[in-house]
Amino acid sequence: MRRYAILVLATIVLLPALAPSVQARPLTRNLVLITLDGVRTEEIFGGFDEIIASHSATQPYSEIEEVRGRFIGTTREARREALMPVLWGKLVPQGVIFGNRELGSPMRVQNPHCFSAPGYTEMLTGAPRAEVSTNDVRRYAYRTALEIVARKLQLPMGAVAQIGSWDGFSSAAASRDGIILTTGAFDALPARFSTPEADTLAGLRKDVLGLWEEGSEDVISFRIAEAYIEANSPRLTWIGLGNSDDWAHADRYDRLLVYLNRVDRLIGELWDGLQANPRYQDQTTFIITTDHGRGLKGKNWSEHDCSIPGSEWIWAVVVGPDTPATGEARNTPELYQGQVAATLLQFFDLPASTLGPDVRPALPGTLIGK
Repeated sequence: MRRYAILVLATIVLLPALAPSVQARPLTRNLVLITLDGVRTEEIFGGFDEIIASHSATQPYSEIEEVRGRFIGTTREARREALMPVLWGKLVPQGVIFGNRELGSPMRVQNPHCFSAPGYTEMLTGAPRAEVSTNDVRRYAYRTALEIVARKLQLPMGAVAQIGSWDGFSSAAASRDGIILTTGAFDALPARFSTPEADTLAGLRKDVLGLWEEGSEDVISFRIAEAYIEANSPRLTWIGLGNSDDWAHADRYDRLLVYLNRVDRLIGELWDGLQANPRYQDQTTFIITTDHGRGLKGKNWSEHDCSIPGSEWIWAVVVGPDTPATGEARNTPELYQGQVAATLLQFFDLPASTLGPDVRPALPGTLIGK
């Protein structure tokens, strides 16, 4: 009897050591997804591109020589830090960036189109979807990571929000109306979620003339998103920016460089503002990425589709309390756009399988212990 009691006691003592380790729940409570439409890996990892700048210098309206002095450098690292000092000086050192093929970390789209609607659908649903083959603004039946978070966490309307400069962002955000808060390119926020500042900004959307009729000004969209976050404390916000693609399609490399530098500053202001907010401090993750690349030469850099080399290559940044400070990822397997969805879900302690059996896994090394 004594030996039996000793054996039982020893087993009880040893059980914790024999039990598998349990992964703690993520520290992330809030997440901000920021997408920059059609931004090439060449600018993200190399900054000012002399090949495209030389082409730009031949254009009658180019101001590339005035811009050159701001962003030129003797190394790739110096040029990219001059172009996007917040990204490279603050965010990447605290997190991880994927997509630098020279370091063995290629990231690409898998859809056969390499333009926006197929890209955002792949990004948010976890895999390419054959049905999405045009940029027509319409909803598809595929559930997105944004609506999964809203449903699984039983969040009230407004706790998951999409704010952006193109109507296609709102249609890509959810499979049907009424699941999450979505706003189109020229929409105001619903009255119960708005503020006087946001209403003023929404009015400016219709007055500030953009390059194309289908999109509004990104700085205004970004400020509306800031006002929304400040007033409503959403758990998950997608800020969709599109003017990078606009300037590129207009063949204005000079304007694109200035735009990227400006957006970098805005992202830094948002990061600092949330870190100063007790509701977000040390419990907020940023995912920053793009929907497609574009051409590599002066004659085709302004365009993109999967027949143009370079259009398939993309990049992604993840930074927050659960992501190791890896910096530039190296020697990874080839990574895919669809992995963004599972990466987003994991920070809300939700498995990729909640989106379906064909969903790509989360980007590697973005969550401590995984």
